[in-house]
Amino acid sequence: MNNHLAIPVKNLEESKNFYQKLGFEVFNSWKKEKQELEAVWMQDRNGYKIELIYHPKNKDFKFPEVTEVQHLGIGVKNLEEKLTELQKEGIEITVPITKGVTVKYFAFIKDPNGFSIELVEY
Repeated sequence: MNNHLAIPVKNLEESKNFYQKLGFEVFNSWKKEKQELEAVWMQDRNGYKIELIYHPKNKDFKFPEVTEVQHLGIGVKNLEEKLTELQKEGIEITVPITKGVTVKYFAFIKDPNGFSIELVEY
């Protein structure tokens, strides 16, 4: 059972807007002023939760370059349609539509922080 995935972000507002384009909605947030931490909790229609966490030190943080090592997988009904919609929003496709081994088709994009997102057609 999924509880959530925490993702460090460089800019909380920019990241929140990005994930809203993928169907996530904000349902909670918190701040810890002493630690300079701030977070937004988001959830998609299937109940998948992510926690976007901002700290000033995150501005220099980099995710691994190998896409498949660390990523968030999100299911979509029509991969081609979703990618077209995201491209219109200025989101770059880093791995084009590919036939999967355990899934029908997949493609990769990156969030504003460089975190890999795998879109999987179900």
